[in-house]
Parts: sequence; C-alpha cells; structure tokens
Amino acid sequence: MALHVSSGPAQVLHQGMTTSFGGHPVIFTMEYGEVETVVRMEFANDPEWDGVRVETEENSTGYVFRCTNFDSDSGRGSAQPVLVNEVGDALIFFHFRVFLFGRTVDRTVHFTFFVVAKDAVGWTPR
Repeated sequence: MALHVSSGPAQVLHQGMTTSFGGHPVIFTMEYGEVETVVRMEFANDPEWDGVRVETEENSTGYVFRCTNFDSDSGRGSAQPVLVNEVGDALIFFHFRVFLFGRTVDRTVHFTFFVVAKDAVGWTPR
C-alpha cells in the first residue's frame, strides 16, 4: 500500500526526520527522474552574532545551507519552501526545521522535499 501526500499544488516526494552524527553536516541526496539533487546542511554557533542566520550557496548539484545559532528546542527553519532544483516541467522545493535538544552538538532536522508543476505556481525562470 502506497501513501501519497500533497499540500496545495505540491506533492511530497520525501519527508522525515534525521539527526546529525557527531556534529557533522547532514547531506540529503535525492533523485527525481534522472536528476540528482544534493542538499547539505551545516551547523555552527557564533556568539558574536545576535540571533539566527541561514546562508545559502548554490553549487553544481544543489545547495548548501549554513545554519548559525540554530540552538533552540523550539526549532528554527525555512520560512517557506526553498527552490533547490528544476527538472523539466517540475520544480523541487525543500522545507526544513532544525531542533537542538539538550547539551549536544547534534541537531535534529525535520524535512520535506516537494515537487510542483511549474504552471501550477506561475513559475518564471530566474
């Protein structure tokens, strides 16, 4: 039996929760059709910076998200789904929330990858 989840025009491709190992980055490698998308999440603390910060860097296979001061058990994350790839007539989005529980260097990440038809969201090229 298969489970299909959608929200508005978006279909959920993958969703779940994972925890980093030993403070290392979390790397998602997701295939859609013949295209592979890699999302790398890096975590750091910066006592000189007041508040949280997310820096993104696009590379040849996807994106790197550098999450700074994500040290709350109430969670921090993307305010809305982030476009991480374009595959034919489809757009791939990534949505996440990061939690830090207790005294550890490991973050817990709740994540969802969505696929949306370009015409369903009025997409125009960057």
